[in-house]
Formats: sequence, C-alpha cells, structure tokens
Amino acid sequence: GVVFLNMRKRVHYYLFLNCIALVMCSISSLFMLFSETEDAYYLAFILSWTGKVGIVIALFFFCVKFSECKLPIIVTVIESGFALISYIIIVTTRNTGLFYSNLHLVEENGMRILEFEKCAWCSFWNATIVVVIMTCLFVLGKALLRDRALQKRKQYIAIIVALLIEIVIGFLTELPMGRYYDFNQLGFSICTIIFLFAIFRNNLMDTEKLAKEYVIDELSAGVIAMDVNGAVAYYNKKALQIFPEIDNEPREIIEQIEKSIQTGEPITVENRVYNFEERQLVHKLFGKSKMYVMLDATKQYQHLREMESQKKRADAANKAKSEFLANMSHEIRTPINAVLGMDEMILRESKDSTIREYAMDIQAAGQTLLTIINDILDLNKIESGKMEIIPVEYDVSKMIYDISNMIKLRANDKKLTFSVSIAADIPSRLYGDDVRIRQILTNLLTNAVKYTMKGTIWFRVGLVQKADGFDDTDVVLHFEVEDTGIGIKPEDMKKLFAEFERIEVERNRNIEGTGLGIPISMQLLLMMNSELKVESEYGKGSVFSFDLRQKVVEATQIGNYEDRVKEFAKMNDLPAETFVAPGTHVLVVDDNGMNRKVFKALLKGTQIEVTEAESGFRAIELASSQHFDMIFMDHMMPEMDGVESMNRIRSVKEGLCVNTPIIVLTANAIEGAAERYLEDGFDGYLSKPIASQALLEIIKLKLIGESRSENTIGD
Repeated sequence: GVVFLNMRKRVHYYLFLNCIALVMCSISSLFMLFSETEDAYYLAFILSWTGKVGIVIALFFFCVKFSECKLPIIVTVIESGFALISYIIIVTTRNTGLFYSNLHLVEENGMRILEFEKCAWCSFWNATIVVVIMTCLFVLGKALLRDRALQKRKQYIAIIVALLIEIVIGFLTELPMGRYYDFNQLGFSICTIIFLFAIFRNNLMDTEKLAKEYVIDELSAGVIAMDVNGAVAYYNKKALQIFPEIDNEPREIIEQIEKSIQTGEPITVENRVYNFEERQLVHKLFGKSKMYVMLDATKQYQHLREMESQKKRADAANKAKSEFLANMSHEIRTPINAVLGMDEMILRESKDSTIREYAMDIQAAGQTLLTIINDILDLNKIESGKMEIIPVEYDVSKMIYDISNMIKLRANDKKLTFSVSIAADIPSRLYGDDVRIRQILTNLLTNAVKYTMKGTIWFRVGLVQKADGFDDTDVVLHFEVEDTGIGIKPEDMKKLFAEFERIEVERNRNIEGTGLGIPISMQLLLMMNSELKVESEYGKGSVFSFDLRQKVVEATQIGNYEDRVKEFAKMNDLPAETFVAPGTHVLVVDDNGMNRKVFKALLKGTQIEVTEAESGFRAIELASSQHFDMIFMDHMMPEMDGVESMNRIRSVKEGLCVNTPIIVLTANAIEGAAERYLEDGFDGYLSKPIASQALLEIIKLKLIGESRSENTIGD
C-alpha cells in the first residue's frame, strides 16, 4: 500500500511489481503447506516460481532505473530474456525435464515436500541470478561514485547491502535445510524490506529529486535530455504531448529539433508554433551531453504576423500619404504658378504705386502659401527618411545678408527693431548645407517677428572657442535669435516641439503658420549633429540658439559686417529683362494655358522666341517639323504624359530635336522627384511655381553648355 500510494514514475512501478511478486511467493508457500494432492502442490509450486522470476526481473529493472544508469540495450535484452526463458522451462519441466526431473511428493518429518532431481537448466538459472545481482551491484556502485547528495548515497548503500544479504542467504538454499524451505524467498523479502526502509523512510522517494522532476513535468516548456551517447535519456510530459512518437522514433524527433535550431525555423504541431533551444549538460564524471528545451512561441509568432500586417498597412498608408502629397503639391502649385507669375508681370510693368502695392500683397500671400506647402513636404521627407544634408561651399556674409534683408522688411512692417550682430573673426567661406541653414534661421526669425508685438529682434552669429576634437579646418558657429515677444509658458514647451501644435491657440489665432517650423528645424539640426536650445520667460521674450560645426574653405575673416552689407548693397545683379538671347527658340509644352502664358511672360524682354504646345501629341508634331534650342515639358498631361512625349521625340534618330535639351516643368516637388526625372532621361528639372531667376539660369546653363555660336547670350 505504501508503494502504491507513492507511485509517480517508472521506477516506482518496478518496485511495486517486486512487491506483488514477493506476495505471490508468500501465498504460494502457504498453498504448498496445505496442498493434499500432487497436482495442487505442483500448481502452488508453479505460482511460487512465477513470483521468483518476477522478483528477479523487477529487481533488475528497479536497480537500473533507480541508479539512472543507461545500460546497453543488448545487456537488458539478454538478462531479462534468460529469466523469461527460464520461467517457460520451469513451468514446463514436468513434461520436458529440462529444469527438474522425477518430480514427486514425499513426506518427511510430517511435511510434504517435492522431491526432484536438478537438471542442466537449473545451473543456467542460478548463473542468471548471479549475473543479474552483479549487474545491479555494478550500476548502483557506479551511481554511488557519481552522486554527491548524502541522502541519495545512503539509499544506494542500503540497496547494495540488501543485495549482498540476498547473495549470502541464497547460499543457504544449497544446504541440507534448503530441502525443506527456499531461503531465496526470505532473502528477497529482506531485500524488499530494506528497499522500503531506505526509500520511504521520509514517506517520499528521494524528496528533492521528486520535487524537481514534478516541477519539470509540470513545465509549460518541453524538455528532452540526451545521454553522452546521443540517445534520449529523459523527456517530460510536455515533450511527450508535443511529440507522442518520441518513444518509438526518438532519432527522427531529434533530427527535426536539430534542423529547427540550425535553420532558425520553428516547428508547427497542431497549429501551435514551437521554438527550440539547445543547452549543454556537463557532468564531471560522465562528460558532456545535451538538453533541448522547446517553448511555445505561438503568441509571439501571432504577434509578429500582426506586426508585419500592421507594417504593411502602415507602408500602404505612407505610400498613400506620399501620393496624396505629390498630388496636392501638383494641384496647388499649378494655380500658384499662375498667380505668382502674373503678379510678377504686374510688378514689372505697372507704374501705378497703388497697383504695385496690391501686387506686392498678392506676392507676399502667395509666398506664404508656398512656404506652408514646402513645410508639409519637408516634414514628409524627414518622416520617410529621404531628407538629405547636401554640403556645398557658401559665403557666410551673403547668406546672413539675404536672410537679414528679408526679415528686416517683415520687422519694419510691424514697426519692430531688427538688430544684427556678426562676429568679425568668422571665416568668410565655409562648407555646409547653406540651404538648410537658411531654412532653420528663417523659421526662427520669422517666428520671432510673428510672436513679437513690440520691441526688438536680435540676430547674433558668433564663433565658439574650438573644443577638443576640432582641427584647423573646422569652426563652430553659434547662432542666436532673441525677441521681446510673448514668451513661452513652461507647460507649453512640449507643444513647441510637436508637429502641427500651436501655443496659446486662443491668444494667437490671428498669427499665420502650421506649427511645423520648429519641429522641422529641430530635425534638420539633428541631421547636422546639432540641437536647438530654448530659453524663455513668459511675457518677456525668448532666446533660440544652436551651435553648428562647419568646415573652413577660406579662412579670411569677414571683418566688419556693416561694411560687407554696404558692398552687397552696391552689387546690382542685372534684371531679367537685360538677359537677351536673340535667335533662341524654345518650346513650352503644358496642357494649362495659364501656365504657358506665365512662361512666356517670364521670358518677355529676353528676345527668346517661345512656341506653345497644349499636349504631348502637339509637341511631337512641332519637334518633328522644326528645330528648338530647348524644350520645357510638363509632366502630368492627359492622354500622353511628359515622359512618354520626351521618349517619342528622342526615338526619332534623324529628328530635328533628337539632341535638344528637354527640361521637365512640373508641380511635383516632393523629395526625390528631381532625381527620378533625371533618371527618366530629362536634361533638367524646374518646379512650379516657376522662379524667373531659376528659369533664366537653366537657359543660360544649357545654352552655354551647348557652346552655341549662332546665338548671343549676354547681359
């Protein structure tokens, strides 16, 4: 009962079978005492031998399993096989005479005993018992040397002592008194009692180990342990649940697991996904072996698939956003092109001061709208990772003058004082992305003007003392914009750096802007290894500053900035009307008549002959019948777009315009557009709204590049 109540593992079942076999021997002995006939006695005799053979086999498997020794399978088969064969020979010996012969009952000293003669197989059986016991002693001795746990060592010693007692008692069977009583039965009983005492003295079979094995069995992770020979030595319940065929096909299962570990691909079993890890097991006596741990990763893979699905949706949404921005850019820039182009013609040709004032207001509003569009497109570039910093050589004084001149006009309109302070020791020419620096400073200065109702705007540029890590080719410029504006509350600082956020919306509702200037400036500075710093006191004003490392191209100092400003003021770039190119003939292709009108107006006074085409088909007809020095081709046109029109013109190898430079004229101004058009085969890129100076510059560049002798290009 004690054994039965504590059964949890295979080793416990072997001990239980040993107890059952012992009970069977005891019952059969009683039957033999009270048997009155030879047949009844012989039946009890057979039952007794069934128990004896059962004890030997159960004892063998119990010791092997309890010692955790992995015997070669051939040893197990031979020893258990001989015991079973011996049992068959014993139960049939009445007919065969292989084990006992001349069996008959006799009475001696008032007792019935079975008289017999021992035959050849009887010696084999005795040898089998000796081999089994010696094998048990061997595996237990090996375990005793291996294990360092005191409780476990005591159990091994107790079982070894029990086996030795059985050997001693077994010899008593060969004495004369063995004729009346089988002392092996007594020896096996003593063995079992010692086993029970050693193992169940604490009412558990190796409490610590059972607890560990119970925990391992109840793990949600599967565990498979290998022996030093690479065979499966142990697996827990979860492993058996995942691979129920592991008992019959262990090698195939291990191969699957090893392949999964090598390739990193999980194994799917009944819609569950499992990942595998290999761990090393190291024993100081028996060397290294492996253990495989299998984890249910179904939720992780489901989450991963969901993340991939979300990423695809996000990519699709981002693509849709980019397409929307491209379309928005095109659709808004097209009418702005007409507005600003025609407005410029009014400013050029009108002498009426009132009309010119109206035209300047239109120009300011148009430029504001264009700035908003550019901010949105810049934000999209930054978010998509397509924004690039493109360093070039630039004149520091010229950059500061251009920015200051523009901001001064805005400050004067609000009757604000605009003060510029530039350090004299700044090198005159540097290497960096002056376009993005201009954008950052323009954002900061424009904001200062917008949020300052009265007082002063200070714009300062200084040279920071060189720090460690800088050589003679580097300088660090300190830019600072200070105002006496409304200031920023501490709790509103986070809004300052957030996209599309406005500070004190109710108070500043009449101030124009999208709230993108500061976030874009911060990102641009981050790309240039700098950061924007802000100090502000609510109601008194703010200071925005940043330091920027630049390479020196020309170390000559700019000196007195006021003197440099006077030099710039004296420099008069000749107006567009003085640029003349008589005899030059260009073709402008655009489905929008207003855009063509603006294009012609911008070239008015340059003596350039402009021919208009309202479609790609018309452009192909004109290009096949006459030569043009340049072709300006709109991209997005109905029926045939600009790319296809360009390719068809170029496809006519002997055509009059096969080598004519073709410039794409488009409202698509998103990041990477220029590069894509150049890859498509265009010779240049001009975005709408068309800037007159940019138009004249690209005409100069392409015509001079062609080394035209028949046309005169002059100022």
